[in-house]
Amino acid sequence: MIKLLVVLVSLFLAFPPYPMARAGQDLPQGSSSSLNQVDPEFNGLVPKPDKPGFREFVHDTALAYIMWWAGRLFYVRNKNDRIFNTSFSDWIDHITDPPEVEDGDSFVTNYVYHPLFGAAYYLFYRGMEHGIIASAIGSVVMSTLWEYTVEGLVERASLPDLLSTPGLGVPLGIMLENISSWFEERDGSASRFMAYLTNPTKMFIKNRQIGVLNPLTGSFAFGGPFVIEPNKAEVLGMGYPFFLEPPLSLGRIKGEFEVASLKGDPGGEFIFYSLRFDFPSSDNRYGIYIEIPYAGVNNVDFGGKRIDDGFEFGNIMWGGKGLFFESAGAKLGGGLEMVTPTAFKDNKDRLKAVLQFRRDFPLYLRKALTLTPYISGVMEKGNISLQSNLGFDLVFNAKELESDALESRVKYGMVAGVDLPVPTDPKVFVEFNGYTFISSKDNGRTDLFITPGFRFGKKYSPGFGLQIPITGASSLIAASFLFDFQARF
Repeated sequence: MIKLLVVLVSLFLAFPPYPMARAGQDLPQGSSSSLNQVDPEFNGLVPKPDKPGFREFVHDTALAYIMWWAGRLFYVRNKNDRIFNTSFSDWIDHITDPPEVEDGDSFVTNYVYHPLFGAAYYLFYRGMEHGIIASAIGSVVMSTLWEYTVEGLVERASLPDLLSTPGLGVPLGIMLENISSWFEERDGSASRFMAYLTNPTKMFIKNRQIGVLNPLTGSFAFGGPFVIEPNKAEVLGMGYPFFLEPPLSLGRIKGEFEVASLKGDPGGEFIFYSLRFDFPSSDNRYGIYIEIPYAGVNNVDFGGKRIDDGFEFGNIMWGGKGLFFESAGAKLGGGLEMVTPTAFKDNKDRLKAVLQFRRDFPLYLRKALTLTPYISGVMEKGNISLQSNLGFDLVFNAKELESDALESRVKYGMVAGVDLPVPTDPKVFVEFNGYTFISSKDNGRTDLFITPGFRFGKKYSPGFGLQIPITGASSLIAASFLFDFQARF
């Protein structure tokens, strides 16, 4: 009974039984007028903004839960074992058994990582403008949902996780929020950076909207209308093919998925997926971007053995580009990409198998650091555009590929596209890509591909493509089926 009373009091404090008064409204009888402030200029009461109530709490919890599953589908390596290999009866067994006291996780996992997640939950609710008590309750709710629905599909709940995630996470979240606010009150770029570092939710939540902060302009993507300005209209007309970098930059968040069907031996499929974030300048003349890749196998034989189905984290790519020449109907730009060695684990030989498909090997070669300068151009006439790229990969610490410490490769491509003037703004393109190894000992040093594709839309743009190898070592691929979805700003 005491526990029930505590919960009811907490809910009452977190979600008041009446909404805060709006302008021109009377407060309920018995409520305090201290919720309003007196504005001497207007000689009247100016109400503070309403705080989110229970309906908003449920909405935000559902939103966080959906993002959870999206993130879990993205980052989990062994998706079959950790997500799909379950049943309704297994789940019922897991959630009806008492939580495990000894869950087999390390001290760092239970008492460092889980409290950090608890703090993130708390900061998420605070970012969505909930009160301290409601945000603390939100951390408890999210932790419980995680243990009993997400991980509960494949295992019993963990008692240390249920206790430490909100129990240590909420105080940590309060501390981080206060530190971030202290930095935010100071002037200067360094203080602003520290404010975002100590409370990263400020980069993704503003005025109860989910988006992302553009570091080049300081604007909040998706926080306003989708305005098509002259440069932005030109970039949209290029259609954004799958592999070539346009000379102009456009803000976007892109998710890409590819299934490469293999011929004969080794058989099966290589599977690739990635997230990419592009941040343009206010005039779209230059920009920076980041790509986070994963690669995996499905029913693949490699080195005389069957490789476990699953995925591995690849090497993160960082890039920047700018426009340095333009005239009527023509533009020329260039950029630099750096692929950093973040593919830290390959105990199942999945990445080694994927390296047979040499097209994107810098993204999946463990321990390798790659620098790629490139130039990019486009010519337009009416609804027709012709783009081209030329780049040079310089791959350091590349011994796992062909035993050489340094590998070099020339990349080149061209794409012709048509912007059809009909509803849904469809674009049709044919892309040609080539990759020639300068340092390879293999006689088949050149890989050539052709990729017809199409996409729709402006602000939200799905794209579909089919890549067919023409020649080279990557011709072990019968065909690659590509899909991406871009949300632009």
